[in-house]
Amino acid sequence: MKISKRLQAIDSLVTKDYQHIWDCCCDHGQLGMTLLKRGAAKQLHFVDIVPSIMAQLRSTLQQQFPMHQQWRVHNLDVLDLPIDADAIEQPQLIIIAGVGGEQSLTMVEHLLGKFSEHNLEFLLCPLRHQYKLRSALQRLPLQLHNELLIKENKWFYEIIHLVKHSDDPAAIVSPIQARGSLMWRDATALQHKYLRQTIGHYQRMLKNTKASIAERSEIQQTLADYVELQQSLNS
Repeated sequence: MKISKRLQAIDSLVTKDYQHIWDCCCDHGQLGMTLLKRGAAKQLHFVDIVPSIMAQLRSTLQQQFPMHQQWRVHNLDVLDLPIDADAIEQPQLIIIAGVGGEQSLTMVEHLLGKFSEHNLEFLLCPLRHQYKLRSALQRLPLQLHNELLIKENKWFYEIIHLVKHSDDPAAIVSPIQARGSLMWRDATALQHKYLRQTIGHYQRMLKNTKASIAERSEIQQTLADYVELQQSLNS
């Protein structure tokens, strides 16, 4: 099964074995099936709220993995994930891709609050509002484990792997930065192009006469942060 460049990049960040992986907003389940084939988790959960999509996915899984006991299909809202209340120590990865930054944040905040004692990790690929998302994530008990910037067709995607604060000295984590951090290291033409595009986006937003004073202030601060990043990369 050939999967998109975006899904390949998300798959590449799943580098350890998990007890449970939750592929949320999974659409047709291509990412989850890729992870299932390589045994990335003891239990792979496919989650989406659209009944017709999940019915078709269940049929596909039954055909392709008829004897496989390591997958489950859940037709429900991500906010209602049936995470085992007793599975506190088991590492669980929650993948949220294909939705906006604000919706991603709502899901992360809710799940962290509901399962505050659990060993949860999050792999996010928001479609928009990445800066707002990261800014809000800074207030949560999470740290950055890894991140990637990729381009597929004409679209750029930021992929963010987050873990809870860990006392494990072997864990490689860093604070979350609103503009991103690891994805800018050893910047190539791809990063520079994305940064120019992002700066141009916020410059155009400043010209929006309908924006309130508070909104303009927020846009100016965001723009200044990206301009500072551009200057540091060019120095």
